[in-house]
Amino acid sequence: MRYFPTEQWLEEYGRLLEESGTLDGVATGWGVGFDGDVLFVIEDLPLAETTLGDLPEPVLADLPEGIQASIEDVTLAEAPTYFDEGVRESLPGPAAMLLDQLEASVVDGDVYAYIGLVEGHCTGVELLESPDEREVGFVIRGDYTVWRQIIDGRPAASALLSNDLTIEGSWFRLGQYAAVPQLLGDIAAEVETVHLFQGAETSTSDALLDEAVRTPVAVQRLAQRQATLVSRTFGFL
Repeated sequence: MRYFPTEQWLEEYGRLLEESGTLDGVATGWGVGFDGDVLFVIEDLPLAETTLGDLPEPVLADLPEGIQASIEDVTLAEAPTYFDEGVRESLPGPAAMLLDQLEASVVDGDVYAYIGLVEGHCTGVELLESPDEREVGFVIRGDYTVWRQIIDGRPAASALLSNDLTIEGSWFRLGQYAAVPQLLGDIAAEVETVHLFQGAETSTSDALLDEAVRTPVAVQRLAQRQATLVSRTFGFL
């Protein structure tokens, strides 16, 4: 199980992208002649509202109960400065990893996750310290709670239609590869995930929209895969 959003989660996501036969089928030509790399912007992590005591139990499981009790009210916004380097070295692995990543990879409450993508291949993943650290062709942004819903199975297409997610990049390319953003969300839902933060419940209207787009999205993906196969067939003739 990987904690979201952490570097370990992103690495597993990259592995699943690289191994996805479905992505191979719909992303032929993606990133060829244009920048197909993607930046996920995960906004407004609830750091000030989340205490160490709110984290999933395994994060602090190896600490003595007395120490756990003494730090459980420290918020994640305070934690990187609360624990000096010497204390941090004595923390269990998951807790030390989380604090290091909060300090290095959370910028004003946001996380920037880079995904290198050329056709069906993931060329690399990385948590960035700045959104300008890498040039990308597409930026997908939304609140943490929305990303959590997508990892829990909400169609990315639904989140885009409701403007809970926004996407920046070439609309011409997105029109050509309409199934790719949805598939990026579907593969994220395949990662065995433990969420670090609480999420909001899906509204009734969003739930209805989610169901309304599931079948069209599946049909669209099938059509794109068939078009790709036809193109490959004629390419061999």
